[in-house]
Formats: sequence, structure tokens, C-alpha cells
Amino acid sequence: MPAPPTPDTDRYAVGRDATAAEFLAAAKVYARRVVDARDLSADVSALDWDVSTRAKRRAGAVKYRDGDPETVSLTFEHFRERGWTATAAVVRHELIHVHRLNEADDPTHGDAFRELAAELRTPVHCERFADPDWWVVCEDCGTELARYRKSKLVKQPDEYRCRDCGGPLSVREAEAE
Repeated sequence: MPAPPTPDTDRYAVGRDATAAEFLAAAKVYARRVVDARDLSADVSALDWDVSTRAKRRAGAVKYRDGDPETVSLTFEHFRERGWTATAAVVRHELIHVHRLNEADDPTHGDAFRELAAELRTPVHCERFADPDWWVVCEDCGTELARYRKSKLVKQPDEYRCRDCGGPLSVREAEAE
């Protein structure tokens, strides 16, 4: 028997000019529909929902304690850059995390997560949506790592080696676009 359909994202869409409160309200209504349609073990009303205005590398997150999901956080910049359809995919992604925490105390992107992600037509990882401030570059193989904060790796790249080839690392500031 085929999996039940995922609710139509357009029906719950809000424009990129929505306020954070409007954006979050639409996300919660959409989340309830997904949970109901897919019979996920997530209680949308019992979760806290918030909007991150600082996140640069992640489009969403589930915060949990002792295996119990507590908060779903959605990144406002991701919504503004990518729009509602991409954000709806993030909502589905985070609901899978909540479901897997409830069912198996498993917050990972393992096989069970990947299977549900395929069924719900949502990516396992999000594409970059914010420009990094620095790039850490391997001088041997050319691997580039985006960095958004001035971490120890950015400040002292000579203390680290490339995880792909073991080559030395250097840092360059990202070009303004």
C-alpha cells in the first residue's frame, strides 16, 4: 500500500514578507497537517516553536533533553532566502527528528531517518543559504569549508589538518557579494 500523501505545501504558504509570528503560525499549522497525514508521533502543540534570527548553517533544529523533544527552531533567514516550499521541507525534516526521538530515542540522520525523509520528500541536509565570512581551504586538495564564526580553526588553521587528505589548511575571507 503506498504511503499517504504529504500535505500540499502551497495550501499553507506565506510570502517571504511575512512577519516572524506569521511565519511561525503557518509552520505550526502545516506541521499539524503533516503529523496527522503521516501518523507521526509528534505532538505539535506540546512542543515549543521558535524562530532563530542568528543561525547561518542550519535551517532548523530540534532541541531535546534526555531524549525528549522540547523545541522546534526554524531559521528566519532560510525562509527569507529560500521561501515557503523550502521551509515546509525543513518542517517535515524536524518532525522526523521529533518522531525518531519519540519512537527510538534516535536524533541521528541514520537509515530510519533517511527512509522517512524519502517518504516525506524532504532532504536529509540543507543547502547553504547564508554566505560564510571565511573559507578554510586545504592547500593540497583544495577542499573548502565554510565558516561563519571566528572559531579556533579560523584563528589558528596551522593547528589543524585536512580531514580528506591530511594537507595543511589556510583561511581566506569570503568575498562580499
